[in-house]
Amino acid sequence: MEIHIDGIGAMKHGDTRTFGLMNNGRPGDGFVIRYHEGYYAYLNKCCHWPVSLDLGDGDFFYAATDRITCKTHGAVYRPETGLCEFGPCVNAQLESYSVRVQGDELWVTVPD
Repeated sequence: MEIHIDGIGAMKHGDTRTFGLMNNGRPGDGFVIRYHEGYYAYLNKCCHWPVSLDLGDGDFFYAATDRITCKTHGAVYRPETGLCEFGPCVNAQLESYSVRVQGDELWVTVPD
């Protein structure tokens, strides 16, 4: 299934957007992050414990470390790979989704 997100041209480095999805038959959410010139999409779930990374506020990126950060546990993830570099789940990786960009629009491909 593809999820459409428009207006991505207005996103700056570190900006994120959330989107709804189904994960293992349950409603959930994911997010897209603009990191430098690229866009990356992940499931909004910490690798350490199944809680949202952003605590529901849509803010995933901590500029001081230039990383995605879990607000519950302090786990720190690389934006371009989803790899945990610091915290209780070092070397675990966020569930990622492929993205396709066309102009000011982005499509996220998530499994059905």
